[in-house]
Amino acid sequence: MQKIKNQMNVSKALLFLGVLFVLGLTEGTAKADPLFFSNVTAFQNNDTVQVNLLSNPGTTLFGSTLTFSVDITGVLPMGGTDILRITYTELGGAAVVQDFQIPLFGSVQPPFTLIFSVVPSSLNPQGVPATLTIDLLNSAPDFVTGGGQSVDSQTYTFNVHPVPEPATLTVFFSGLAALGIRVRRRTE
Repeated sequence: MQKIKNQMNVSKALLFLGVLFVLGLTEGTAKADPLFFSNVTAFQNNDTVQVNLLSNPGTTLFGSTLTFSVDITGVLPMGGTDILRITYTELGGAAVVQDFQIPLFGSVQPPFTLIFSVVPSSLNPQGVPATLTIDLLNSAPDFVTGGGQSVDSQTYTFNVHPVPEPATLTVFFSGLAALGIRVRRRTE
């Protein structure tokens, strides 16, 4: 009789452990904080001036190459990945899309600051309106606006005024100088 009672107690204990195991599997999935991005900044004047794009909508950026930075924070679940998608668009131009795998280089986990560049395609000397959209594809929401609202992506607006590279300016002004000398010689 004692043997049957012990077998029943063992059966109950195994059943109890089995239930705990199943509950542990369903509750044991790691919840990670979602990834967020912030502090989207444009660099100007040979990276000596930084312009916060959220605080300065409609600002004018100068240069033949535009350099930006974005801060990524949060925690990926164990073995998880995300993609940071950056879309740069000029008025009347095709979108330029750059994707960055997170973790960076397969091992760099957030928090980190990503620096990236785009080359404006516009040759309009007056400049053109442009946008930069930042989105973490596997995180929602992934940005907190200046008003404290959580959103899935953010689009920044600014104007792009291309500035020729120094070598281009040197060739241009050398040509003007040679033309001026030639005209002066002809008039003498």
